Amino acid sequence: MTLTTSLDHFEVWFLTGSQGLYGEETLRQVASQSKQIADALEANPGIPVKIVWKPVLTDSDAIRRLALEVNARDDVIGVTAWMHTFSPAKMWIKGLDALQKPLLHFHTQANVELPWAEIDFDFMNLNQAAHGDREFGYIQSRLGVARKTVVGHHSDPRVVSQIATWTRAAAGWAATRDLKLARFGDNMRNVAVTEGDKTEAEHVFGVSVNTWGVNELAEAVASASSADVDALVQVYVDSYDVVPSLLPGVTATSRCATVPPSNWGSARSSRQATSAPSRPTSKTSALSSSSRVSPCSA
Repeated sequence: MTLTTSLDHFEVWFLTGSQGLYGEETLRQVASQSKQIADALEANPGIPVKIVWKPVLTDSDAIRRLALEVNARDDVIGVTAWMHTFSPAKMWIKGLDALQKPLLHFHTQANVELPWAEIDFDFMNLNQAAHGDREFGYIQSRLGVARKTVVGHHSDPRVVSQIATWTRAAAGWAATRDLKLARFGDNMRNVAVTEGDKTEAEHVFGVSVNTWGVNELAEAVASASSADVDALVQVYVDSYDVVPSLLPGVTATSRCATVPPSNWGSARSSRQATSAPSRPTSKTSALSSSSRVSPCSA
């Protein structure tokens, strides 16, 4: 049982908006410049997840299909969208309606500064982020889409810090969709009309809160080995400043945390057979996945 802080198994897809009317030559430059930004974010050590560039989006069907692909991938925890040029926002409606993962709107531009002495119509066609991002911001507000907006250039450490913070929040969001909590002492199990806020928690946050019998808890805790308990207590002592007088309580709590899933009893095994498998532990978890679903985590 080990502590972990790695989020590098998660991906955030970098989306770029434009439109087909610009022509192939312009779209190739849009793709090149947007990939440079995505690659710079991916290479930045302050961002804990993978930033994956995706081809430029220029029509409604492609955007909708990509949103559905994002929803279907457990390792993709969100998307970042930038309108490099003018991407008419009506083409984003179906995709934004379909998207079920966190969204960050990156309002930026390829250049750190505008080359005032050289600006011409070709430059304007290739640098309409102010127009495109304003249009994209409008449609998000019009549809009531929840999102984070970050404004600035990717070379600014303050901008990268905001993006990094959002990726960690997205990882936390993903973790709740895979989180299983145990609650003891209820009279009924998995009955929606008697489960109250547990039903709401699963519907809104994705957190599965299920009921277990107290006898199962007692049997599972009694099965924990002293060696496993001692090993976990040592992890706590090595990782935190533990007041010596609290060690007895830490030891008692650790007995709950070390209970392996196989010791939850036959009733648990039959119920969990239809549950989705747990994702590897993320930065939002304090311990490994086996301890995260322990009987004493209620």
